[in-house]
Amino acid sequence: MTDTIVLLHGGATGSSSWNPVARSLVSSGASVLVPDMLGYGESPAPSGSYAIAEEVAHLSRLLGLQPYSCNGIVYAVGFGGTFHLVTHSLGSLIGLHLRRALGARVRRMTLVDPVVVSVLRECGEDDAYAEMEEQYQRFMSLSAHHEAAAHYFVDHWSGAGAWDAMGKRGRAKVTSLVPKLRLEMTATRSDTATLAWLTESPPPTTILSDHPSGGRRRRHSARSSFTNRSEGERPREISGRAR
Repeated sequence: MTDTIVLLHGGATGSSSWNPVARSLVSSGASVLVPDMLGYGESPAPSGSYAIAEEVAHLSRLLGLQPYSCNGIVYAVGFGGTFHLVTHSLGSLIGLHLRRALGARVRRMTLVDPVVVSVLRECGEDDAYAEMEEQYQRFMSLSAHHEAAAHYFVDHWSGAGAWDAMGKRGRAKVTSLVPKLRLEMTATRSDTATLAWLTESPPPTTILSDHPSGGRRRRHSARSSFTNRSEGERPREISGRAR
């Protein structure tokens, strides 16, 4: 059985961000699924008490499985296939939690510029964690003014001038997503998943990294966690190939 490639987007993007990749994979004969997280595309809006478990349950249903929760952890049951999870940025954190819910159904993972705040906090990566906290506080201080918050978010993650280069339609789209970004950033900041839990018996994993200045430390923490905890194949990190 061929693994279905699941392309999981990051914050402020949506499934359409994967369109060129998905088209290429499908043309090569791959089975591809490109879901929208809650609040994106045709997916329903998140609840006001949004948490990572809610996102994992939503994605499990899109994969044809039935989620159930025990002590705040989501497990997916049913007769699904096997998956290669490909995740980007915030989607990597969601993907790591989804991988635990899906268990052995995940045969491979590819993490593109992963952002895992709990890893930074647990490992004492103080500089990188401080950068993430500064970004969170700044975004939250602007979030009552959606366009200003969106402008800051885009330039922070994609580099100065990225907001101006997006065009009116792109700027309007990101601005409309600010309420969901607030929920995502709060859930990410409050996540308490440990390295041991995130990296227990991981599948073969590749990490692609190509981020603006400041991102290197965040990627290193995610890579190190897999390297140090994995009992099987060690992850490959490929720099300069994320775009």
